[in-house]
Amino acid sequence: MALVVSLGRSLAAGQLDVSPHDTELSGALWRIAVATHTRIGFQSVDRTRHFGRNKSANPQALDVSDALDAVVTEDPRYEWHLLGETAVIRPREAWTDPADPLNRRVPPAQFTNETTNHVLLRLTNLIFYNQFTLDHNPTPGVPVSFQMKAGTVVDALNQLAEQAGQAMWVAWARPRDNPNGWDVCTNIGSCHSALEFELRDTEHDNGGLAAQPQRGKPAAIRVPK
Repeated sequence: MALVVSLGRSLAAGQLDVSPHDTELSGALWRIAVATHTRIGFQSVDRTRHFGRNKSANPQALDVSDALDAVVTEDPRYEWHLLGETAVIRPREAWTDPADPLNRRVPPAQFTNETTNHVLLRLTNLIFYNQFTLDHNPTPGVPVSFQMKAGTVVDALNQLAEQAGQAMWVAWARPRDNPNGWDVCTNIGSCHSALEFELRDTEHDNGGLAAQPQRGKPAAIRVPK
């Protein structure tokens, strides 16, 4: 079984490298999503952590383009694009980096009576092992049934958030020391996650996954064609 833990009120071991700045930024983006009624995806440079429910956004009307332009002006590490009906904020280099985990290609799939965490686990296994499979049942998330179109992991997260009625997704991947693969933790119990996904509705964190590659399985990044 892959080393995967559910995200609820806390993450597994390895919270010491949480970024207060990117955590604050993810909260600001969440408030923008709610205030503008715009679905937002956020791939963070550094690890984030969510505490409690979303604080009320400023009641004044916001223009999502102006709000997100202000965010990336304030933090030039990021760049945003509107993909369909989802505004996606990512590290600038991630948009054009073929080895970025969220640029992996995802095949089309029909999901029937699954949950958001099932789909996130499939995406995790695809990124780590090139296998879009469900190898065990994680903590349940929001029920979903839909036809996922082929695309990138970003496209898959956008579709999942839409089908599950979520306001925002958050993703983070630990930088790899080995550019050809993932570092596998051998000291179980003190491992830091290498990949994290989170979903949020307008008020609550609805869980997600934090995962580390499993020993004994080939864990390599394959550049998408």
